[in-house]
Amino acid sequence: MKKISGILLLVLGIVGSASASEVNAPSRISQVTVYASSAFVTRSATVPVTPGDTRVVFAAIVPEIDENSLRVKGRGTAEVKILGAQLKREFTADVPVEKVQQLTDEIQALEDQNAKCDNEKQVLDDEKKYLDSVRLFADKKIPEDLVTKMPTTQELEDIRVFLNLRLKENLNGRQEIDITIRKNQKRLEALRRELEQIAGPGQKVKRSILVEVEVAREGNLDLEVSYGVNGASWNALYDARASFEKSQVELVSYGIVRQNTGEDWDDVDMVLSTARVTGNGNMPEADPWFIRPYQPPVPRRAYPMKAKAAGGMGRAGMAESAPMAADAMMLAAAPLEEAANVYAQAEAKGVSVAYKLSRKVTVKSDGEEHKLPISSQTLAAHFEYSAYPRAAALAYLRSRVSNDKDLQLLAGRVNVFMEGDFVGTSGIASIAPGQEFDLYMGIDENVKIKRELLERKKDDVLLGGIPSPTMKETFKYKLTVENYKAAASTVNLFEAIPVSEDERIKAKVSQTSLEPKEKDWKDRKGIWRWEFSLEPKGKQEIFYTIVVEYPRGMRVEGLD
Repeated sequence: MKKISGILLLVLGIVGSASASEVNAPSRISQVTVYASSAFVTRSATVPVTPGDTRVVFAAIVPEIDENSLRVKGRGTAEVKILGAQLKREFTADVPVEKVQQLTDEIQALEDQNAKCDNEKQVLDDEKKYLDSVRLFADKKIPEDLVTKMPTTQELEDIRVFLNLRLKENLNGRQEIDITIRKNQKRLEALRRELEQIAGPGQKVKRSILVEVEVAREGNLDLEVSYGVNGASWNALYDARASFEKSQVELVSYGIVRQNTGEDWDDVDMVLSTARVTGNGNMPEADPWFIRPYQPPVPRRAYPMKAKAAGGMGRAGMAESAPMAADAMMLAAAPLEEAANVYAQAEAKGVSVAYKLSRKVTVKSDGEEHKLPISSQTLAAHFEYSAYPRAAALAYLRSRVSNDKDLQLLAGRVNVFMEGDFVGTSGIASIAPGQEFDLYMGIDENVKIKRELLERKKDDVLLGGIPSPTMKETFKYKLTVENYKAAASTVNLFEAIPVSEDERIKAKVSQTSLEPKEKDWKDRKGIWRWEFSLEPKGKQEIFYTIVVEYPRGMRVEGLD
């Protein structure tokens, strides 16, 4: 096979001759690149062409596309020049009756299902009121009966089990109904948008992409047209699976993809990109910084403003969009084999990273979330606990880990699993390739934390029977950490010590049973950090006393 002679024309319209023949190109969406709030869609078609000027028509383009992003490339056995491409819009009053009926029936079915769910929810609401009344009656009746009759243990247990079981079933039923209604509502919104596109008021728009080619030798031509659309997005989600025995964490990355562009993506190659296609890539202008004496604004009378006709606002193009053009390509090469691994292949592209999924995927235009695997990495982990009992008497498990040098992680929620059991969620910020970061693994109930105020007293000092102008308050605290794990655990315990912002208020620690490893941790005034290791069943107690002096009659804000 010969190579196609190549030519690249940057044109704003097709310059084909009026006598060009037309060829309809039955096409399918073959590849999609999804960005944070848009997508770049590629349609593929193979058409036979004969010598002469030919216009290849990609019909039935559903979404409104960014015309500036239109791109074309081709290859095949025919010898052709690709002259250009453009988007054609035709206004028509024709309505596809069968499609309208199908959408209307589906919308009606979902609305009927939601109405049924509302009725079921009302029944559960009435049942909840009844159960609450039974519980209230039991709370009052049983103490009254104790005067004349002692209920048996079995009778009390039967009441408790009955109420707990029925209340649990009631709440679970309400939750399932809410989930069903929420899913139906998302689907309804997508269906109504689609119905509006094809059967709304006014004229309808039929979109086609026209590709002009000049054929020197007949044969088959494989064409790809690509364009940008809105109505699509993706975000990151992670599973962190911790193994204490192996001292490691498996971090699995997923992309949560959703779209309602109006076109289903069936069995397509997909790329998830971190590029900001809607952002402004230009640095803001550097303006001088002027300072001047403050002048109060002069009050002005308010005058009624005349209404001004709003001018039309041009549609903003996608920052990532390429100029409308056609790339001259070579003959078709051997098809690429599908990747054997189940995760995406990350590729750095300038200031962004693109994850190419190794398997074809299907994402319907219904706004539903689709969880697609991106990557997996096993991180060496040294687990430690952190606790700040002044805010929450809980032990948070974390590990300092290093990201893969070739992998960028976006900010996202982390589902945490410990030894295979789901224990909760945490989150990570955006992580650069090779960057160290703290991976929090949630709360571990097997490490107990407690903070107690043991004593608080005021010293009302008298000088010769006259009250001193200074008031002194003393606070004595006890911090307790207990390790009920089967292995030794390292604990970082944080506490806030009062810091005065007024020279008339004096705050100091008069004594402590264990000196902290750091004071003013990370330059945060008054934040103390203790670090210690606890053996299984081990306990660490820390006592410290704070003395605060301030003028008599002053109200001090912030004292516990």
